[in-house]
Amino acid sequence: MITIEEEKLGKIYDSRIIKRLMSYLQRDSWMLVVAALLGLVLMAGQIALPVLIQRAIDYHIAASARLLYLTPEQATKHTKFVMHVEDSLYAMRQGYLSKIEPRKYADEQNYYLMNRAKAEEKDVKGYRQAGKDKLLVPYEELPEFESKLLMFLRSEDWQGVIRLGILFLGIVLIRFVASFAQVFLTTVAGQRAMHRLRMGIFKHLQRLPVQFFDRNPVGRLVTRATNDVEALNGFFSEVVTSFFYDAFLLLGLVIYLPIYNWRLALVTFAIVPPMLVATVIFRRKLRDAFRKVRVRLAKINAFLAENLSGIKVVQMFHQERKRLGKFNQINESHFRARFSQMMIFAVFRPLVDLLAITSMVAIIWFGAGWVFSGLVTIGLLTAFISFAERFFEPIRDLTEKFNVLQQAMASGERVFMLVDEKQEKYEGKIKPARVEGAIEFRDLWFAYNDEDWVLKDINFKIKPGERIAFVGATGAGKTSIINTLCRFYETQKGKILLDGIDIKDIDKSALRSKIGIVMQDVFLFLGDIKTNIKLRSDIPREKVEEAARVANAAQFISKLPEGYDAPVQERGVNLSVGERQLIAFARALAFDPAILILDEATSSVDTKTEALIQDAIHKLLQGRTALIIAHRLSTVKDADRIIVLDHGHIVEDGDHTSLMAQKGAYYNLYKLQFEHNV
Repeated sequence: MITIEEEKLGKIYDSRIIKRLMSYLQRDSWMLVVAALLGLVLMAGQIALPVLIQRAIDYHIAASARLLYLTPEQATKHTKFVMHVEDSLYAMRQGYLSKIEPRKYADEQNYYLMNRAKAEEKDVKGYRQAGKDKLLVPYEELPEFESKLLMFLRSEDWQGVIRLGILFLGIVLIRFVASFAQVFLTTVAGQRAMHRLRMGIFKHLQRLPVQFFDRNPVGRLVTRATNDVEALNGFFSEVVTSFFYDAFLLLGLVIYLPIYNWRLALVTFAIVPPMLVATVIFRRKLRDAFRKVRVRLAKINAFLAENLSGIKVVQMFHQERKRLGKFNQINESHFRARFSQMMIFAVFRPLVDLLAITSMVAIIWFGAGWVFSGLVTIGLLTAFISFAERFFEPIRDLTEKFNVLQQAMASGERVFMLVDEKQEKYEGKIKPARVEGAIEFRDLWFAYNDEDWVLKDINFKIKPGERIAFVGATGAGKTSIINTLCRFYETQKGKILLDGIDIKDIDKSALRSKIGIVMQDVFLFLGDIKTNIKLRSDIPREKVEEAARVANAAQFISKLPEGYDAPVQERGVNLSVGERQLIAFARALAFDPAILILDEATSSVDTKTEALIQDAIHKLLQGRTALIIAHRLSTVKDADRIIVLDHGHIVEDGDHTSLMAQKGAYYNLYKLQFEHNV
């Protein structure tokens, strides 16, 4: 039961909730598969871009080399990376130095490997030869070359930078297209899932038994179907949308960074353990905070729905100040819960940023030392800084999404708690095509709660076409007779037979389609008069107008400028009580029921309108079984039989004349209303 259990919700993380949420995406699973593949493309692109930057720096922009002494074994082993200078002296590009262990440098200088053929073409001589086609030029001497000459000598580097730049731009464009396609697919899939979830909740709510709504305030249920569902919308539109990109990028970097450079990878990953500890701590606190916020918000909505529905009573009895004070208490509780949530997140997010910045500082600190020692290059350190930024990008994003995920978890508990409420069973063995209208209550006992019996050993029979009235004091059980006949509530003992068939064996939809009911409190929907009579069924307009004519509603409808298309405001507030009652009566008749129930249908109308309804009743009850509940005994004098109820028992049964002659319970009730005539 929601009103009790919502304060006692489950785990911090419940995989069952995530599994149930993801089930709404099954019909669009192909979109998620494509999005996952696009996530791999995006991950590859994110890893490739820093590598291109590193190659541009180390192989073209700052293409430095060092001189070192190698043993014959080392030279043979690394022959692809070294260029012989003289004797045991070799030149090696900076990017390959980490492959040689141990190393012995000839000097502390950095050299540029110049193309020998181009140098000789411009008559550049005097530099040490490395291999067959390279010259070693100290880096500090490069500025001495004339700019045009230097551009010519480094034309290969310039062309290399252009090639890498074009490749870089191509990868960026591919990532743009892939990112757009991924977001589009996951967003469409997520919104379709939300559509299914909303439709499922609304369909489920309509199938819940009436007693469920007796226990749960409407405002709280509206919160489930709106605010909580919207929180789940955040899960689909934000978490699912970014999941594939963040997950694949994080996984790809965890695998690739140690391969790229294990030293800098260890520095980067060193920050992960404290980040995990912080996440575990704050996750629990955020979870509790979100839960409190959702519960307080549900209370606000429930209070608002109740207060606005009863605004006339509030204003009539000058309760505005007291109701405002009560709302202030609830609102203050919601404010404190929301403030607590924001404070927790205000600490958590900056802490993640602090740890990320600490990791970046550590990478620069250790990386600079390894650059000086030749273990890494400037390009590699630059690329690793980009990698580190990319490594913390999904972590930051997941931190943000954790906020959304926690809201979804808290809301998901409540939504699925509602979805798991047991529905009414509509299906029955029998779907009668035609109903004669014979009704029998046999040894019936009924209670709304446990064994607090409202109806006790009820026995009576109604013949087809018979008009039966039920009278008695408030709480005698009159409306309960109707509730059990329509199966709004299931009985505990005894049977109700319709044409000799136990109604529990009859399909509920089929049963209720044979019964028309007009309640004391008429409910009209936002729309027009025509729609409120036929309730969006396929009843033709001619039949709608005929029902309104017979119910004497056509008289006032014809006076409206738009006639049957005249707008009806929420709950029919733009119509009088009598007009609403006539529309409700026309609605019941439009469905041509075999059984017509009038539950205090004339108690809220004036004498003139009551006369119109009585006239309609006399014309329309021909051939129909009628059950009439009324406090105005003048409206039931013409009934074929009158059943008198008292504290759940039938105390009298007969027509008006015979009951008056008995001078029993009915006589006393009649005397109270018409004492001056007795």
